[in-house]
Amino acid sequence: MSQSKLFITDSVIQAAKWLKEGQLLAYPTESVWGIGCDAYNKKAVQRILAIKQRPQAKGMIVITDSIERLAPLLASLNEAQRYPILKSWQTDSEYIDLQYQQAHTWLLPIPQTLAVTIPPWITGQHQTVAVRVISHPIIRQLCQQLVSAHNPFGLLVSTSCNPSAQPPAINFIEAYAYFGEQISYLQAKTLGYTLPSQIRDATTGLILR
Repeated sequence: MSQSKLFITDSVIQAAKWLKEGQLLAYPTESVWGIGCDAYNKKAVQRILAIKQRPQAKGMIVITDSIERLAPLLASLNEAQRYPILKSWQTDSEYIDLQYQQAHTWLLPIPQTLAVTIPPWITGQHQTVAVRVISHPIIRQLCQQLVSAHNPFGLLVSTSCNPSAQPPAINFIEAYAYFGEQISYLQAKTLGYTLPSQIRDATTGLILR
């Protein structure tokens, strides 16, 4: 008789191992909990879309650990377009008053000369990729663990940890109440930001959320 196994850890190494095996992972971000997988694992992304009841056409937010890793995606932007992006990612973790802190996700155009393809199950119907350099130090380490030949940017899917039409989980207890043994969990706290991440278009500067 098979025995149910809970996948809960506080180890970045173990969580990364699960992601590389194709598992889904719930984890803390700056403000709420997210649910993610290796962005280049199509089956894992499709599982997230299914349990969240989310259409692929919307695209997915992805996160990584450093600005330098995203240099190929930033190369097609001019200096005026790059400046606010770099400034937002460099200062995201410097605020003392977390009540007014906000993470920044940017829609970056995908250069035609990009050597590595951004999968269509990530971009959806868009010609851009929604990406953020995450401020959470533990999740930065997690993204670093994902860097490989097939995922050179260390991209981790980061969609809010909740079923469609439900509020995002803000801690492990809420995340587990939503998804139980369907997914894995990385135990840690959020950074305490009260505002959801802002989404902006890199080429126009327009705030979309």
